Amino acid sequence: MKKTFTLLPIIWLILGAVVIASEIKLSDPVPPGQMLSGAMVNCVKTALQKRETTLFSTFTTYQNNALVVLATRKTALFAAWDKTTKSWVKTAISAAWKTYASSMSDLKSTLHTARDTAWSLYKTDVKSCKWNLLIQNVDTSSEKSEQ
Repeated sequence: MKKTFTLLPIIWLILGAVVIASEIKLSDPVPPGQMLSGAMVNCVKTALQKRETTLFSTFTTYQNNALVVLATRKTALFAAWDKTTKSWVKTAISAAWKTYASSMSDLKSTLHTARDTAWSLYKTDVKSCKWNLLIQNVDTSSEKSEQ
C-alpha cells in the first residue's frame, strides 16, 4: 500500500510534465508574414556562394604563400651553413628565422583580414535579402571556426 502512495505522486508529476510539454510550441524563426520565397532563397544562396568562394580562395592563397615562405627559409638556412665563421653562420641563421617569422605573421594578418572581410560582406548581402533573423541565429555561429 505504501508503494502505491509513493508511486502515485511520481506518476502525476510525469503526466503533468507531458501535458505542459504538449502545450509549449516552438516558435517559428521566420515570422508569419515572411515566408520562404524563391527569390529570398536564391539571394541567400548567392551570398553564401560568394562567401565560400572567397574563403576558399583566401585559404588557398595563404597555403601557397606559406609554402613559398617555408622554401625561402630552407634556402636561407642552407646558405647560412656555407658561411666561413661561426658568428656569420649564427647571424645568417638568426636572420633566416626572423624573416620567416615576419613573413608568416604578415600572411596570418592578411588571412584574418580577408576572412573577416568575406564574413562582413556576407552579412551585408544577407541583410539585403531580408533574411537576417535566421542568419543571426544559425549561420554565423560558425564564423570563428575558420581561424
